Amino acid sequence: MRVRLRGEARLVRYIDDFVICFQYRADALRVADALRHRLGKFSLTLEPTKTKLVEFGRFAQRHAGKRGRNRPETIYVLGLTLYCTRNRKGNFKVGMRTEKSRLKRSLLSLRELMRRIRHDEISDQVADINRVLRGHYAYYGVAGNLRSLIKVYQGVERYWRRMLGSRSRDSGRLSWSTFNQIKERNPLLRPKLRLPHRELQALAVL
Repeated sequence: MRVRLRGEARLVRYIDDFVICFQYRADALRVADALRHRLGKFSLTLEPTKTKLVEFGRFAQRHAGKRGRNRPETIYVLGLTLYCTRNRKGNFKVGMRTEKSRLKRSLLSLRELMRRIRHDEISDQVADINRVLRGHYAYYGVAGNLRSLIKVYQGVERYWRRMLGSRSRDSGRLSWSTFNQIKERNPLLRPKLRLPHRELQALAVL
């Protein structure tokens, strides 16, 4: 199929999720039709809520204005939102952040954990919370997404203080100074990028 394309094309796939990047819109439409036809032979279809054609890349911002949009569209893949942005030098780069529904789901899951373990020993609580945080940072800790990781950390910090305060007679009145002393003895795992920009750039195929 590739020899029939006018321009460059790249496939990024993980299990059954994939993104195909094309240099030209006409190639994208041609492949989309061919893919639907081929899947149809096996009684398969593309997931309509996850399948869309998006103009993306260094010229997308300019074209977005012509089409009446303030900014280019985004791409959602594997729990991350990819968007068009620029680096400090003003050059195009792909930005990444945790997709909103995934971010909300992670915070709700951590809150449920903290409610469930709030009467455990504090050291045991921290071990359980940090285990979940470690997994979250490992998955979402990619270059450009530090702000989303910080949101999760701060959300956990606030809610854990609330849960610890609910255990005392002065329910909900645990001061920040007392809470910070608890954290010094039992620190929460701080956000860390598992895949910083230099390593991510080395993996990129341009």
